[in-house]
Amino acid sequence: MRKRAVVRLTLIVAAFTLLFGCASAPSGTQGGGSSERDIPEWVSNPPEDTADEVYFVGAGSDSGGSEAEARRQAASDLVSSVTRFLGVKVTSDTTVEAKDTLDQFTSSLSQTITEQSEARLSNFRIVDSYVEYRGGIANVYVLGEYDKNALMEEKARLEALFEEQQEAVSGPELEGDRLFSQDKFYDAAVQYLTAATAAYKSGIDNAAIKYERNMNKAREAIAKIELSKLNDNLTADIKQPFTTPFRLLVTAQDLPSGEGLAGVPVKIVYKEIRSNGRARMAQDVIMTNGQGLVEFTRPAPQFVGREQLSMELDFSSNLETLEDVPDKYYGQLESVEQQIADKQVQFSYTVISQAREIPTALMIADLDNGGTVLDKNETASGILEVLSDEGFSVGTLPVDIDLLRGPDSQLIQQVRSRYGGRYQRVVYGTVSISDFREDGSRYMVKVSGNIKAADLETGEILYSSGSMFKSALGQNLQSAMSAAFKQFGKMIGESLTMSLP
Repeated sequence: MRKRAVVRLTLIVAAFTLLFGCASAPSGTQGGGSSERDIPEWVSNPPEDTADEVYFVGAGSDSGGSEAEARRQAASDLVSSVTRFLGVKVTSDTTVEAKDTLDQFTSSLSQTITEQSEARLSNFRIVDSYVEYRGGIANVYVLGEYDKNALMEEKARLEALFEEQQEAVSGPELEGDRLFSQDKFYDAAVQYLTAATAAYKSGIDNAAIKYERNMNKAREAIAKIELSKLNDNLTADIKQPFTTPFRLLVTAQDLPSGEGLAGVPVKIVYKEIRSNGRARMAQDVIMTNGQGLVEFTRPAPQFVGREQLSMELDFSSNLETLEDVPDKYYGQLESVEQQIADKQVQFSYTVISQAREIPTALMIADLDNGGTVLDKNETASGILEVLSDEGFSVGTLPVDIDLLRGPDSQLIQQVRSRYGGRYQRVVYGTVSISDFREDGSRYMVKVSGNIKAADLETGEILYSSGSMFKSALGQNLQSAMSAAFKQFGKMIGESLTMSLP
């Protein structure tokens, strides 16, 4: 819309420039002589507008007698007359986009004409011009005629542009004020942040003032909001969903006790364990219900231990639009972000496992880089050390390399047949040297393997580490090997304590 307006107004000026050069200047006596042509009636009494045309008069003078300078001033005066008719005024609220539309119009007098269109120029034409000299002063008068329908269309376009840009800032702020007065503090804060974004992006003269004012209002609205835990310290079994949801009330200082804010998005952050054993922070967003309540049932945890779950007001989409604010505005953004963070609440919960009470057997083989079973079983030793320290009921089985290299189902069936009276679970696998080299005066050994745990009764695979590796240094090859296998075992042991149901 802006480019079309600029083209139209630029072409008006183009018409001025073309027609001024072609208009017949009345002869006169330079330096104060009287003109041979009578002063046209329209100079002092512009024509009345008709149903189809609107008339504008521009006048310019130059005390140095320069007709060109007087023509330039007359053109500028005529353009000002058109601008006044259009009825738009540049104020401190006017955005860069709107100001550019008029700035390009008024500055185009000195620009080279780069576009011409007979259809566009036909909307405006110079009807007449008059030049006179009095006392060495050059006076130029110009009469312009503008198609009324085209001019009214232009007026509507510009008014819409100015109103639209001002509404982008003032509209959300006024809406925020209305919502604030109704105790809808979250919605009010959203509107204030929207207004602040529009202010800094608009480039208006008082952008900093409007930005700061709306950010202050946003903080005031957020300060009113309160997040209250309705329960805490929940417990669940590993790989089982929580039977009780985490419950939160979102309310406000000015609301009656127990009354909440409806429709407020709350961001929930909690820990998850991926299939590769690595942790990540998961997020969900839940809207408060009509009573201002959030109820979140955490997905079944895949780990054991004590953890926390957080809930906070979700303004992420509004804050993202402010991330690119100039440095001079960033302090206000950080202040709002900190206030939101201060509203965050933490829920504690514990994930428990019965694994410590279930008799578990280990069958682990350490292999050299050629696949030969080593005499020492450092991996099993590392696992046993960790599980014993954690209170597991655990023992070791003789290594049967043929079973370890065969199908899982066969190993589980054979262990159940041989040891089912003593153990209910088995942890099994092979770990081999995948790389070794001399590193100066020391040796580096890397080992890798996949360790699994299974229920002997059901045959279910309860745990699989996937391909994992560990490296270690030693003064000689043997010590480096022992260290690598042992550390690999401890790593698996820690993973088992966090993962076995």
